[in-house]
Amino acid sequence: MIARTGLLALGIAVLAAGCVTVRSEPPRFSGPWPPPDTGPRPAIELVVSGSAISDGWPRDLGPILDPWGAATERAYRESALFSEVSVRASRSDVRIEVELRADIRQIPALTAFSYLTLLVLPHVVTSDISMITRATTEAGQPLGTIEVRGRSRTWHELLLFPVAPLFEPQSVTPGIVYDLARESISALHARGVF
Repeated sequence: MIARTGLLALGIAVLAAGCVTVRSEPPRFSGPWPPPDTGPRPAIELVVSGSAISDGWPRDLGPILDPWGAATERAYRESALFSEVSVRASRSDVRIEVELRADIRQIPALTAFSYLTLLVLPHVVTSDISMITRATTEAGQPLGTIEVRGRSRTWHELLLFPVAPLFEPQSVTPGIVYDLARESISALHARGVF
């Protein structure tokens, strides 16, 4: 009977556990959007790739790359600086290569302690997101490079269950990537790259 009650309590704790992701950096993009158009609008080929490092070990970004890539593409399309934005190999004036890197960190001892307490005590996973944007001509001549960074923190705790659907990582981190892309576009545009 006691074992059954313990298993039931464990099952309820696992089902009721929640995680909430919050944006740490950068602050929401506040520059003029879309940027002021000052010249010809080139056609671009947009290539988005990504990688991750989890607690020092390289790994694939996984399924989050698709929403991050979509957020990046959306920023380029909404900028109104380009006559065409293509994500497939095509004839273009400028090739934009966007590399997204996620560095995911947590403290293993605190994570284990949190799970031993059935998530009564919280633990946090920090994700540092880097966006490296390289612009080149159709012939491969470099036009400009910029790196911008963002950060999110995901809290795992039993009492976060009621608000967890509002702050899922899949809904928060694409917004960070979207703002990083807007920041990159604005900075490269201010430099006269496009």
